[in-house]
Amino acid sequence: MNPFFSLIREAKQLEEEKDFTRAFNVYAQSEAYTKDESTLIKIKAKKAWCLYSVGNPKETESVFQDIVQNYPSHPLSITVYSRYLIKLKKFKSAKVLLQKSILQFPSYLENYLLLASLLKDMERSEEAIEVLKKALSQEHLSNGRGIDRKDIWAELGSLYFSRGDFNSALASLKKSLKMVAPEEFLHYDLLALCYLDAEDPENALTSIRTHIEYCKEIDPETLIILARAHCRLGKVDEAANNLIQAYSIEDSLFLKAADFIDFAPLLRNGFFTTLENIEWEEP
Repeated sequence: MNPFFSLIREAKQLEEEKDFTRAFNVYAQSEAYTKDESTLIKIKAKKAWCLYSVGNPKETESVFQDIVQNYPSHPLSITVYSRYLIKLKKFKSAKVLLQKSILQFPSYLENYLLLASLLKDMERSEEAIEVLKKALSQEHLSNGRGIDRKDIWAELGSLYFSRGDFNSALASLKKSLKMVAPEEFLHYDLLALCYLDAEDPENALTSIRTHIEYCKEIDPETLIILARAHCRLGKVDEAANNLIQAYSIEDSLFLKAADFIDFAPLLRNGFFTTLENIEWEEP
């Protein structure tokens, strides 16, 4: 029997126990039992992270450099090294590397997603949007960690929303929704916020109710969105009940500046004076 899988399980267990030196050695043993390039890259990257965890930055860098040099025809070599550069906060280097990889491997989804995430964290959301749009323009895309086009459209919707382009956000989220079974869509709450900003409270209410239907736990943010939709539709009592439920979860409530307009009827009738721990975001 091939001992590969038992060695990998042992190495992962040692990592969880923070015995990184032994984990490194077991990962090294496992390399002899596979010839698959993708698997070897992942194992070597694991070895590099073990070295990083015990404070050997030079050896860590050397292993990652070897991966890139020995597997130049596999885009995963760039993925694992870029993740290391991002960990070191060498964002510009990671960005350049990922951009080159996308040109070389235009169908490899993982590096589009990694670059878009990096740009988003660098507060360069417009560039992140362009990266995702470029990914969607490809006729063929390899799945990245179970992620496919529906997830790209959803992330695109989130980026548009963060930039205040609510119509584009709504269109992107709708495209994502069409590609998946209704109960598998994970962004009904964001969809509801888009509908609110598009002055469509009825669809906002439907979306947030659907989110609640499929969500196992209801958080204060969800209940606040529900309250906003109810207020927009003139259902002030329902909105008040939603906010009381949200308040009861943590005995406090944080409301954003954008909520002022929606909750104007509750402000007028003195509802918020009945709750002690209310924090309002400064407009």
